[in-house]
Amino acid sequence: MNRTSLLLATAGLALVGVAGCTHVISRQARETALKGLTPQSILRDFETYRGRLVIMGGEVIQTQNLEDETIIEVLQRPLSRGTDRPREDKEGDGRFLVRYKTFKDPYVFSQGRELTVAGIVVETKTSKIDHKSYTYPVLENRETHLWPEREEIPPSYWYPYHPWPYPYYPWPYHWYYGPCRYY
Repeated sequence: MNRTSLLLATAGLALVGVAGCTHVISRQARETALKGLTPQSILRDFETYRGRLVIMGGEVIQTQNLEDETIIEVLQRPLSRGTDRPREDKEGDGRFLVRYKTFKDPYVFSQGRELTVAGIVVETKTSKIDHKSYTYPVLENRETHLWPEREEIPPSYWYPYHPWPYPYYPWPYHWYYGPCRYY
């Protein structure tokens, strides 16, 4: 292999490695946005965060299309550091609403889908969850990434048979027990 092809192969592998950890929200938004916030922390000090860009994510609870906007209710989950995808192993700290000025299909933004949002904190809205009043922070959408559904990985099973043929396994002689006897 000559030097040029080795250099190209190394550069290609580096690009593939870097592409695996890319952020889905633009660099401009990430540089100006507040990260690591929860709906409860926004509500505790709402006036400080009003008008500020935040990045949050989680799991879609419901999508509601109104006459001139779409409201998506999201169960907040912490975001992973490398990709901004909501972490499925962590519990959230509340719910928030995302307001879109365009139609969002409830089939696409269905319950259980994960999304990451960069949005401006605009207001709070009080609604009921069952019989309990709940106050949501409302984000005006700037950027959204809807994540593909996670694939269920089947559990691996132990394979009891050795993959090599007879001359290598089973050994006809054991180092401690002596010759093996098969009856």
